[in-house]
Formats: sequence, structure tokens, C-alpha cells
Amino acid sequence: MRLLPKSRVEEVDGPAAYKESLVRAYGDLSKPKWHFVSDAMRRDPYAGILRTLASTADVVDDTDVNCDVSFVYIARYESCLTIRLSMVGPYATVMSSGADGLGPLKVLSTSAQCENDSEASVLDILNENGFKVLSAEELRLRVPLRLCEEDSSCTLYSALFEAEGEAF
Repeated sequence: MRLLPKSRVEEVDGPAAYKESLVRAYGDLSKPKWHFVSDAMRRDPYAGILRTLASTADVVDDTDVNCDVSFVYIARYESCLTIRLSMVGPYATVMSSGADGLGPLKVLSTSAQCENDSEASVLDILNENGFKVLSAEELRLRVPLRLCEEDSSCTLYSALFEAEGEAF
């Protein structure tokens, strides 16, 4: 299942593309709406990717609609991987937490960062399906989305994956 043709991947990269995706999902960024979460849950757009991941590892769907704006899959390979696929747009983040799942989180966005073939394979699956896999630096970027009254901006991580979470 391909989400975007390879030629469109560049269109989801960079601040302008992030903002466009945020507006499409949340509407007014100063008064965001959350209907896109229930719409995404109903459509289940990443079911094919979940099946692909589950064919290579033990995978658990850990999505929590009360705080996540992404589908969250925990996959146990040689290391425990948390794979988040955004409901906002074709964005993903992959975090490794070691063999026991308790180690420090390491953001994986390129195959050069991978410690084993399984991690690289997950990145390949996401890239082949048109996802922009975000780096730690990108996840820390501030975007003009008011997720709480006290702050008119948040991290890209919060906007795309976990509204109540912050980039590490």
C-alpha cells in the first residue's frame, strides 16, 4: 500500500508543508478542532502497514485516542520500536528503546542510525509507503499551533503525534 507517490514526498517536507498539513487537519491553528482523530480511527488508513509490520515482528497497536494524534505501534524486533504514524499527514517517527524496551529512546530517521537490519527494514517500509520519517531535530521544531491556552505554539512532535507529549 503506497500512500504517496515518491515524487510527492518532497511536498510533505519543510515548514510550509507542515503548516499546510496542520491547517488541513486542525483547521484554525489558534482554535484547533480534533474531529480528524475520530475520522482517522474510522478510516484506519494504515491497516496495510500494520499488517506488513506484523508479518515481520510481534506488533501491538498502542494508540490512545484520548492523547494521540497518531497511530502508535510497538514492534518487538532485536530492539523494541515505537512507530508513530501521524493522523495529520504522511509523517512518521520511529524510536528505539533497546532490547528490553526500557532503554533510552533513540530517534531513527535514517538507515545510518540503525543498529540492526530490523530497524532499517521498518524505515524502508515507511519510506516506500510515502512517509516522511522525521529526525529528532525536526520533531523539536516549534509550529504555530495552540494545543493549550498558555502557549500559541508547540513542538512538531506534539502537533503530529502526541498532543500532550513533548519532544525529548
